[in-house]
Amino acid sequence: MDHQAIDAGNITERYVTGRLAPEEAARFEEHYLDCPSCCARVEAAERLQRGLRRLAEEAAAGTPGGLRVSPWSRSPRMGLAAAALLAVALLPVWLQHREVRRLRSDLGSTREALARAQTETGSADRLAVVEGELQQTRRDLAAETAQREALAREMAADRQPQADLPVVPLTPFRGGPADGPVRTLELPKKPGWVAFWVEPGDTDFPAYRATLRRAEGAVVFQASRLALNDLGALLVTVHSTSLRPGRYQLDLDGLPPAAAPVPVGRFPLRIY
Repeated sequence: MDHQAIDAGNITERYVTGRLAPEEAARFEEHYLDCPSCCARVEAAERLQRGLRRLAEEAAAGTPGGLRVSPWSRSPRMGLAAAALLAVALLPVWLQHREVRRLRSDLGSTREALARAQTETGSADRLAVVEGELQQTRRDLAAETAQREALAREMAADRQPQADLPVVPLTPFRGGPADGPVRTLELPKKPGWVAFWVEPGDTDFPAYRATLRRAEGAVVFQASRLALNDLGALLVTVHSTSLRPGRYQLDLDGLPPAAAPVPVGRFPLRIY
C-alpha cells in the first residue's frame, strides 16, 4: 500500500471511522505503523473525530427544556451513544466537501492550460486535447456534486433524532458465551443506526477491536483501535442496512502493544 493509493481511497479517514474492510485495514496498519507521515495523519483524523464528538456532546447537552426527552436519552450512557452517532454521521460530509474542492482546483488548472494553448500558433491538436480534458473535468465535477448532494440528503435524514434508536448492552460473563444470555435486536422499520454498548469487564488494554460476524463466520463489521470512553465502555455502531435477521456474534479483542490480540469477550446475538 503506497501513499497514492492511500490518498485516492481516503484510506486514513475510512480507517479511523472503521469503514475499511478487515483485510484492507490490516494492510494499512502494517504500512502506517512504520510511516511517520501516515501515523501523523491518523492522529490528526482521530483528533478531528474527537472534536466532532465533543461538539455533538455539547449540542446534546443543550437540548431545550421544552422538548420531550425520550427515556433512553436521560441515561448518561444513552446520551453519550447519541452524541457519538452524530459525530460519526458528520465526518463523511466533511470528506465529501474536501473532495469537491480538489476537483474545482483541477478544473481551474485545466482552464489555465486551455488559455495558454489558445495563445500558441499551430496548437490545434493540443487545444483539442485540453478541451477534452476540460469537458471530462466538468463531468467529474458534476458527478461529484450530485454524489455530495445525495450524501448530504442521506446524512441529514440520519441526523434526525431517533427516539427509538436500538441500543444493545453487552457484558461479558465469567463462564464464557455459553453461560450468558443471547442478546436480541429488532431492526428498525426505517433504516438507521443501531448501537452496541460493550463493557469489557476488568480488562484494561490501550485499544480494542470489535468484530461482528454472522453465524456462518462472514464478517459484517470490524473496527480497530477502539478506546474506552469515560464510562469504561465501548460504543460500536452499525447501520441497519448492513444487517439481516439471523444469528450473529460480536467478538471483542484487546490490542496490547507489540503483541497478538487477546480475546476479551464473545457475545452471541439474534437479530429479528
